[in-house]
Amino acid sequence: MSPVISVIVPTYNRKQLLGELLESLYKQSISKSDYEVIVVSDGSKDGTSEFVRNMQKKHNNLIFIEQENQGPAAARNKGASIAKGTYLAYTDDDCVVSTDWLENIIQIFETKKIVGIQGKTTTYRDQRTPLTHQIDNPNGHPALPTCNAAFRKEAFDLVNGFDCSFPFAHNEDADLAWRMKKIGEISFEPNVHVIHPPRKDSFKKLAKRMRMLKSEFLLFYKDPESYKKYRSSSPWKTIYWEVFIKHQFRNLKSMLRYFFRPQYFFSGIALVFVWWINLVLLYPAYKEADNAYKIQFSRR
Repeated sequence: MSPVISVIVPTYNRKQLLGELLESLYKQSISKSDYEVIVVSDGSKDGTSEFVRNMQKKHNNLIFIEQENQGPAAARNKGASIAKGTYLAYTDDDCVVSTDWLENIIQIFETKKIVGIQGKTTTYRDQRTPLTHQIDNPNGHPALPTCNAAFRKEAFDLVNGFDCSFPFAHNEDADLAWRMKKIGEISFEPNVHVIHPPRKDSFKKLAKRMRMLKSEFLLFYKDPESYKKYRSSSPWKTIYWEVFIKHQFRNLKSMLRYFFRPQYFFSGIALVFVWWINLVLLYPAYKEADNAYKIQFSRR
């Protein structure tokens, strides 16, 4: 008997966090025979393989795949390629899902004529610091974060899944969402709940985040109409108005809450200034990306 829904989890060197997620996935309110969990290791070298294979001894609906490091988009597509479920549910290895997550997804798909679901994602706001990564999406977002998303498999296959050509793990979820919306509705469903706890990141890793914005140009030239509808009039406005001005001044203001926690206050202030400097220094790289994608898509 085939499962009704397939859960696909890309993972990379997060064995401990993956364990927390899998624990929540095996507390679901539906029968284990109704779902399968597909973990795709994207070149992990931290013992993830041994950890998941040990868990397989207890859970016969846990499937494990390994691939060379290609990024989360490729890992998600790999999982979808072997999925047996009518529906695909995506979450990330640093999340925890609610006990009725899958039950609610199935019920919604069976009662609504939609191609996709965007669930509600919350975090523990009191645990956030300038050096943590978390997703807080209580009301829906045009980019449809894939830490909490589900699709009809036939619709996912029809649009050929995630585009793996994005240079960074950024915007491939928005690209998929916008392509899916051309063939049907994606519904925001607050009862489909995932928690994305604040996860510690290093200052060095966070300081490099502005490189990801090169992906804005690919997203724009693939579908200028959707970009202007859901994001802004151009990638340049996104980068140098939305991010450089609005987001960074908002970040500076938010640092005031850490005034009496100097280790976070000063690291947060430093991070904002590093991002500002990087946004200036990366201008030639952005310009190169803009020209390259403009030429690429003008030939189509």
